[in-house]
Amino acid sequence: MRYVLLISIFFSFSFASLSKSVILYYQFKNYEKACTEGMKILDKSNEAMLSLIGDACSKSDQIDILSIIAPKLISKKEYRENRSYFLTLSLQKSLLLQFLKDSTDIDYLTFPKTDHILSLIFNRIASKKYKKISDNPKIIEINTKNNTYRVSLSKKEPSVILIKEYLGDTVIKSHRIR
Repeated sequence: MRYVLLISIFFSFSFASLSKSVILYYQFKNYEKACTEGMKILDKSNEAMLSLIGDACSKSDQIDILSIIAPKLISKKEYRENRSYFLTLSLQKSLLLQFLKDSTDIDYLTFPKTDHILSLIFNRIASKKYKKISDNPKIIEINTKNNTYRVSLSKKEPSVILIKEYLGDTVIKSHRIR
C-alpha cells in the first residue's frame, strides 16, 4: 500500500512539473517544445491545458495531434471554438495531402478562414488561385500581394506538407506541416 502511495505522489509531482514546463515553454514562444512536452500529459490535462497544448502544436505546425485534443474540448464556449479551429486545421491538412498526392479536387469545399498558414494555402488552392510548377513531384506556387508560397510534399513517408514562404527570391519562413 505504501508503494502505491509513493508511486501516485511521484506521478502527481511529475505531472505538475511537466504542466509548468509546458506553460513556460509556451510563454517563451518555444511552441514546438510546449507541444512535445504537452503530448506527454494529454490524458491528465484539463481543457485549459489542452487548449494551450493544442495552440502550441498548431503554432509549431504539428497538426496531427489536434484531432486527438479537439474532442476533449466541450465544456465552455472558448474551448468549443478551439475545438472547431483544431478540427478545421486537421481536415484542411488531410485534404491538402489528398490534393497533393492524389490530385483530389477540393475546389468545391469551403472552410472557416483562420490565421494559420495552412488555411491560407487551402483557401487559395480551393479557389484555384495557384500555379502548378511541377507534376512529379507536385509543386504548387501561390502568389499573394506580399509573398510567394511554394507547396510540396516530403519524399519520405509519412508525407509532410512543405511550405516555403518567399519575399522576392529569399525564403523567409519554412513550414513542415506534420
